[in-house]
Amino acid sequence: MPVEGVKAVTNGFGAPRRRYTGGIMYEGGAGSLYFFPTDKVSDEQARRWLREGPPQKRLWVISCLLRYAQWNDIWTYVTREEVRDCFAELDLTPNLRAAWGRMLKVEAPVG
Repeated sequence: MPVEGVKAVTNGFGAPRRRYTGGIMYEGGAGSLYFFPTDKVSDEQARRWLREGPPQKRLWVISCLLRYAQWNDIWTYVTREEVRDCFAELDLTPNLRAAWGRMLKVEAPVG
C-alpha cells in the first residue's frame, strides 16, 4: 500500500524493486534456488548436502554460492570459517578466487 510522501523504490523500469532473498531466490522452477544455474536444487537439498553430503557435493554447493549467490544469501547457508576451511578445494575462477581470498583474508599458497 503506497504511503503518502514516500517514493517507492523501483528497478529502473517502474516496477517495484524486489530483493533476491525471498521470492527471487527460487527462480527457475518450484523451489529451485537461483544460484544453481545448471541444476534444480531446493533449499532443503542444499542444506542437507552442506550438513551431511559427500565432500564433493558440499564443495560444489559452496562453489555455487560464492559464484552466483547474493552476499546476504551466502551467509544464510555457510559461515566465513566454513568457506575458509575448504577454500583451496573450491571450484572458482582465478579472479573470483583472488577476490574471495582478499575478502575472507585467505592467504594464497607460496610457490
